[in-house]
Amino acid sequence: MLAGALPALYVGLAWCGLLSGAQLRLARPWGALLAAGATSFVALRVLALALASPYARRQGAWRTRLGDLLMPFAAFAAAMAVAGPEIGRPLDRLTVLLAIDRSRSIDLVPNADKRVAQELSVAELGMREDDRIATIAFAAGAATEDPPRPRSQLPAPQRVALGRDGTDLAAGIRRALAEVPPDSAARVVLLTDGVATRGDTMAAAAAAVAAGLPIDVLPLEQRRVPDVRVVALRAPARADEGEALDLRLVTSSPSPAEVEIRLRRDGELIARADASIAAGEDVLRIREKAPGPGLHRYDVEITAKDPRLDEAAEDNAASAFLRVRGAASALVLEGDAGQGAFIARALADGAFRVDEGGLDRVPADLGELAGYDVVVLSDLRAADLSPNQIEALASYVRDLGGGLILMGGDRSMGPGGYARTPLEEVSPVSFDLKQERRRASLAEVIGIDISGSMAASAGAHTKLELANEAAARSASLLGPGDRLGVAHVDTAVRWSVPLGPVADKAAIDKAIRAVGPGGGGIYVDITLDAAYRALDREATNLKHVLLFADGSDAENMGPCRAMVGAAMRRGITTSVVALGQGGDVPELEALSRLGGGRFYLVEDAGRLPAVFTQETILAARSAIVEEPFQVALGAPSSITAGVPFGEAPPLGGYVVTVPKGRSTVLLSGPEGDPVLAAWSAGLGRAAAFTSDLKGRWGAAWTRWPGAARMIAQAARDVARKAEDPRVRLEADASGGELSVRASVIGDDGRAQSFRRLVVHVAGPDGFSRELPLEATGAGAYTATLPLSRPGTYVAVARDELTGEAVGTTGAAMTAGEELRPTGSDLSLLGRIAEFTGGKRRDTLAGIFEDRASRRFAYRDATPGLLGLAALALLLAVAARRLALPEAAWAWAARA
Repeated sequence: MLAGALPALYVGLAWCGLLSGAQLRLARPWGALLAAGATSFVALRVLALALASPYARRQGAWRTRLGDLLMPFAAFAAAMAVAGPEIGRPLDRLTVLLAIDRSRSIDLVPNADKRVAQELSVAELGMREDDRIATIAFAAGAATEDPPRPRSQLPAPQRVALGRDGTDLAAGIRRALAEVPPDSAARVVLLTDGVATRGDTMAAAAAAVAAGLPIDVLPLEQRRVPDVRVVALRAPARADEGEALDLRLVTSSPSPAEVEIRLRRDGELIARADASIAAGEDVLRIREKAPGPGLHRYDVEITAKDPRLDEAAEDNAASAFLRVRGAASALVLEGDAGQGAFIARALADGAFRVDEGGLDRVPADLGELAGYDVVVLSDLRAADLSPNQIEALASYVRDLGGGLILMGGDRSMGPGGYARTPLEEVSPVSFDLKQERRRASLAEVIGIDISGSMAASAGAHTKLELANEAAARSASLLGPGDRLGVAHVDTAVRWSVPLGPVADKAAIDKAIRAVGPGGGGIYVDITLDAAYRALDREATNLKHVLLFADGSDAENMGPCRAMVGAAMRRGITTSVVALGQGGDVPELEALSRLGGGRFYLVEDAGRLPAVFTQETILAARSAIVEEPFQVALGAPSSITAGVPFGEAPPLGGYVVTVPKGRSTVLLSGPEGDPVLAAWSAGLGRAAAFTSDLKGRWGAAWTRWPGAARMIAQAARDVARKAEDPRVRLEADASGGELSVRASVIGDDGRAQSFRRLVVHVAGPDGFSRELPLEATGAGAYTATLPLSRPGTYVAVARDELTGEAVGTTGAAMTAGEELRPTGSDLSLLGRIAEFTGGKRRDTLAGIFEDRASRRFAYRDATPGLLGLAALALLLAVAARRLALPEAAWAWAARA
């Protein structure tokens, strides 16, 4: 019974802090009480039975005592197994986890990368054989860069990619805690300037205290420099067109200063002035007249006249957004100068405020697009737009609720290279090649340069990765009747996809993307020879070669002109894509002319996918139909209502597309091909008119009044809907976070606190998040969202019950947000070290000698206790029930 009470006594002493509890821990401490009770109960029952049973008195003394001992022991072992005991073994092993700050503010620390590398080397010198060291990188987020490793193992050569425009110390601490090995003592070391812009740092430190881990700090001190900066630019959330308003510019300066102020609206410089600002924070008011309707972005920049007062110019800019009420606005983007006049005039007659332009007027980001209610895109090639511009157009429809009208042409839709792009995703028609009787099958060979220059980076990917992506997209466009071959070439030809039917597109995609860079330059002669030999064996009507080569690294082109000319006479066409303006570009262009194909000079490798898809569709010769036809009326719609299509003149051609499942075809052409289709995409709507309304195909329609009415009604149908005047939406980006605030009133003028609102935030590089607006007061709603990179963020609030957009606003986060020279926060770092029992260090030398706490490795004792309980119970029964025969006892006595 006394033994049964020992576990409960141990738990009690451990809870009181009189014992460390490290050598033995119980997963279920209440099991200790069960052990005491079970042992006592069984011991008392066995004693009572022994006294009352005559059989027990006939047993030998040793058998009786053995049985009396084994039964309580079995009960004790079984009850302790329920408690889940784990036996600890002390280890002399230390793991140091270095949490390294990689945010943009570390750029203000002199030689920060060199200092961190030196400290890492110094720390490794003191490691013992079983010690481990790990690297955690943190900025806007946190990730493990180098898992715990011994000194004998080299560190990982790569750096993890993190958003640098934010400092989340809490994320770095929690990531380090997650990497602590179970069989080692550990210390966390923060190498940072301590300037946290997000996260709850002290809550993460409390988690370290709970885990028994000290946090040491090694401050990286920012250099202190004089700094004139913009604190904020504040503008009213809404205004009426022509209304006078004040923009408030908040500045900060170490001393009185003379500055130049530059104000831009929607990217255009509208004001420049000199001003005097006071020391500390000062507020300047800029008078402005509200421009035309839409969401407008104001950007302000200041420059100190005396450069000695401002040695950190990165934080001299700020932005604000203003929503102006008024007539709906439209942007007409036309690739042929002057050819968009008919559409612009039709929209103006339909009560739209119209801006018109070409490639140079394509908005650079979502913030510029947000100022328009509808955008018309006509005859602009995808290769002439950046991937960010194409993504912004798609996000404008999907996330902002904007309207988009796509017009046909030989540089639009499929022929323009928009297949498999985000723009196709929001289009009511897809730009795939139609595999049907009227289209001849295509046999195409794509030759891809894999020379050493293709290993160079182009943004987040290498040039070769982008070329492989382009080839994979081209393959996805072809049908089962087509044939494709892909050859990757440097000084030898490697058929990654031998010329054959396009049957298993997933396998083709995988084979293309698996190829890595080679060496040397591309041998153009062997590339063309292999391609032409493969195509000569094909029986298809259309045979085509697409050669992709570096514009400055294409070799052995001497015999190529004769090869290309001979192939052209055999019915094989050749197109060339040259990457970069180099010395080989003129000869590559000459080859494309001799081959009856097209030549593309691409400066930005990110545009290769659009070029490849455009070329594949044009090579198939089925994307455009040029023959007069009459349109046929399809499903009824407000777009076509009241338009007498029976009186319409013929159109001269159109782009062949395929209607999507949920789209509505309003007008159709030959063989039921869509001419006008519309649908809803996300929060917005999009329409596609596959012919044009200019000189090539729609010249007669530009003289027919019905066409102007149709295009105006189409714009009205897809245009962004009017916002709820009772909802006032504002946003600002600071401290690495986007804050969205909404004020809501009812029809009676009283605050509404029971609306269910959500906000959708769209930003650069396809950033898209949706989160609820939480009620925080009478008619007040807020939401916050961590941001990891600078750029323009547009927020659209909508009613969760009706799905309708009720407000739009925006905010811009600049790179200067993290580069403000505030100085290192040594106070916060000191509190972290003191709270967790860590130290402030000037160097990591000797850190592996600091072994204040021991770590224990634990082994679960439950299986062993269950085995002992079973064995003890079996022996106890055997001692009571089994005995040697009397003959055996007699023989033993005689012996």
